Amino acid sequence: MAYLGNDGVNRMEEIYASSSFWIYENPEILRLVLLPNTRWQRLASTSTGYIASDLGDTYPQASGSSSSLLRPKALEFSGDMMIATAAVIKATGNTAIISENADLSENWCEYLKLNALYPCQQTTTDGVMTGVPSNNTNLALKEIIPLKAYANIPSNLGQDGPAYSNAAPNYAFQWQSVAEASVGFAASYGESGSWSMCYNLFVDKWSFKR
Repeated sequence: MAYLGNDGVNRMEEIYASSSFWIYENPEILRLVLLPNTRWQRLASTSTGYIASDLGDTYPQASGSSSSLLRPKALEFSGDMMIATAAVIKATGNTAIISENADLSENWCEYLKLNALYPCQQTTTDGVMTGVPSNNTNLALKEIIPLKAYANIPSNLGQDGPAYSNAAPNYAFQWQSVAEASVGFAASYGESGSWSMCYNLFVDKWSFKR
């Protein structure tokens, strides 16, 4: 998949943005789109606790550039991967994409659990317009949602399942308090005069509660 308007192969933000269409049209296509990213992550010589942003810098050459592991949207891209993966499983009932890569999935979810509630200075796709506010409200929300989704996947309700299912509602409760603004939710924690659409709530409604 090309990155629209720029270089890049199988960019996670593009996969995430198109995932609702594929779930509606053909969830199997979304599963097939996700597989190369997972496979490259396993083969990458540089190991991290988060998903790489893409498979390479110049479409259509999926060179797996190691630079993609160092980009500053690690939290957002990891959330993209886990949301899309959980949506595929919800739509198809096929847990192979998780069970065959349980160690990677657990690493990514552990990264979310450690950083979701307070994303600090991590950037987001919204940063093109909003800059890089500390503790972006919408980004935190996006990372809390897949924790519960991951824990609810039957093949992963083992030793670590309860840790994620317990963290998700706890984080959600705290998020409502720190994200509150004078009207609705703030763009980032503590900025009561700002606001955020918090459109990532759509994912929770669309993907996991149908």
